[in-house]
Amino acid sequence: MTAPIAGLTPGQTACLLAAAGRVVPADADSPSGAETFAAFLHAEAGRDLRWALDPLRELADHVDAGATAYPDRSDDEQDAALRAAPPAQVEALVRVALEAYYAGTEDAPPPGWAVNGWRPLPPNVRRIEPDLPPMITPERLAEDYDVIVVGSGPGGGAAAEVLSAAGARVLMVERATPRRNAELRGNHLRDKRSGAYRSTVGPGTGSPRVVDYGDESVIVDSEGDQFAWGLNAMCLGGGTRIWQAMAWRFMPEDFAMATTYGVPAGSTLADWPVDYAEMEPFYDKAEWALGVSGETGALTKRTPRTRDYPMPATPGGVRRELLSAAADQLGWGWGPIPYAINTRPYDGRAACSGCQQCLGHACPVDAKNGSHNTSIPRAIATGNTDLLMGAQAVEIVYRKGAARAVRLTIAGAGERTVRARHVVVAAGAVETPRLLLASGIGNAHVGRHLHAHSGCLLYGRSPVRLGHFDGPAHCASTLDFVHDGRTAYGGGVLFDAPPQLPIMAARLAPAVGVAAWGREHKHWMRDGFHHLLGAMSITQEVPDRAASVGISPDVRDAAGMPVARIRPVINPATERIGREMTVPARQWLEAVGCSDVRVLYDGTAGGRPGPASEHSCGTTRMGDDPTASATDRFGRVHGTSNVTVCDASLHPTNGSVNPALTIVANAYRV
Repeated sequence: MTAPIAGLTPGQTACLLAAAGRVVPADADSPSGAETFAAFLHAEAGRDLRWALDPLRELADHVDAGATAYPDRSDDEQDAALRAAPPAQVEALVRVALEAYYAGTEDAPPPGWAVNGWRPLPPNVRRIEPDLPPMITPERLAEDYDVIVVGSGPGGGAAAEVLSAAGARVLMVERATPRRNAELRGNHLRDKRSGAYRSTVGPGTGSPRVVDYGDESVIVDSEGDQFAWGLNAMCLGGGTRIWQAMAWRFMPEDFAMATTYGVPAGSTLADWPVDYAEMEPFYDKAEWALGVSGETGALTKRTPRTRDYPMPATPGGVRRELLSAAADQLGWGWGPIPYAINTRPYDGRAACSGCQQCLGHACPVDAKNGSHNTSIPRAIATGNTDLLMGAQAVEIVYRKGAARAVRLTIAGAGERTVRARHVVVAAGAVETPRLLLASGIGNAHVGRHLHAHSGCLLYGRSPVRLGHFDGPAHCASTLDFVHDGRTAYGGGVLFDAPPQLPIMAARLAPAVGVAAWGREHKHWMRDGFHHLLGAMSITQEVPDRAASVGISPDVRDAAGMPVARIRPVINPATERIGREMTVPARQWLEAVGCSDVRVLYDGTAGGRPGPASEHSCGTTRMGDDPTASATDRFGRVHGTSNVTVCDASLHPTNGSVNPALTIVANAYRV
């Protein structure tokens, strides 16, 4: 008999292994899911899979009731018993069995990757593991600096680069501990997108958040569901270490949303204090400093440019051929998406290898550009920037309108207070207001106006087998529905949905009309998945008056700092935009010839919205009027002389495209 799994009897174990074999049945080319299910449970029963033990135990007892033991029944009888079992118990079994079969690591690929035809790298690609930037140890930390920059994401990196080049002595503080690219890639249960368990990009243990849903508040553990905690990466480079790398410019209208559309009921929609013309030189600088590949044409005609992109656009493939032909048929302008990804060797880094896991993972050849391999190394190379990792800023020591120092808790070294003449906070739209509020800095607008992006997502069955989904990800886009007069509040960018990792595809199947488990599901993973074609939109999110980030009065993290208290609220105007964008998304897929087109998401909040996304912004928004904003047009916190914010928190609105390039450009301007 198979060795019992911790917490289960031998009989329960035997039942569950047989049941896992029905969730993923064997066929002529691949084994059943029983063995991988057992191995996964043995490895994680005491940690990540503790949640599953009770429903699995109950399921085993339920299906085994009867004259014939469950493992001794025919396949059809076993299937019938599972279908008759309580849904929550079956869902636990299906989730664990699919995770075991279709999610793994590059070092231990699961059998489902072969079933799906998925591979982490194209053939004959050699991984390139870059050195981490030089960093200091706590013993080498100076007592004072000209500037302390809190956070190493796109805003913090740009700030350190500019300030150190100007001669300032800079300390960059990053909460995460050092991790190499190989540690941040290829684990499909611990990246920020597959998101099931402890993320490779933090924040790690002892970092809960409180999410306020109005009717109740929930403490969310950072070790579990990453969507429930918030898609905020904590690593050197922040989100740009593992981002998809879309590098769009905002449209001119994106900087004047309130003037252009008015302010919807219940919203705090506002204009930026700067316009596109003022931002354009900094967009140009950001594109060349990061390294962006793109194409001037239909996607750039409404954003005047100083010069072309530094690199040509990423290659297309079958998907681009289908989608571009459909766009032409519909009379839409379209083009390849701009990416901060090298399409040729650039600034000492390699060209893209076309791998299949950009989103949520570090790059295997260092061709994806972010602050970790651009602005931060440049800042350190001046000799004026010290990088300290594993250090959490828990308080800005603040007296008489000025920051005097930053109090740090350093992994393995306890607490240190470091003096500074200026503090730049670039920790993201949740952690930046958290630090300011915990330090007693700023006015009533600090933490307000939280918003991100909304959108829609549709899938259909392509008439053409799409084959291997080579990277980087999305391949074709149109801006025809951005500020076009046909969609509310500026609409949004429309592009193809990203190719799914095997585990994400396995979870997606029921939403596109496929059985959640069994022979039909496995057949779809082998064949039907390769016909799956999606269209999606990133749309404006109108900030709601009630959405905010505060600090908890009674919950603290492992460092003793009050945790973020997030209230996510979706304004009805935002939901309207998403619903309206489903119309052109459907038209695009149907013009390709897709059948069975289904709307998976239409911008409607439905249940409870997630607390924070990778596009979160607005919580220290810029403005010329201190009664309506948290910071001035250069990011300085109103009422302070030397505290500046330099991240997406500054964005009064978040545009109709991905915001990362704007974060970098605005950081250069600030």
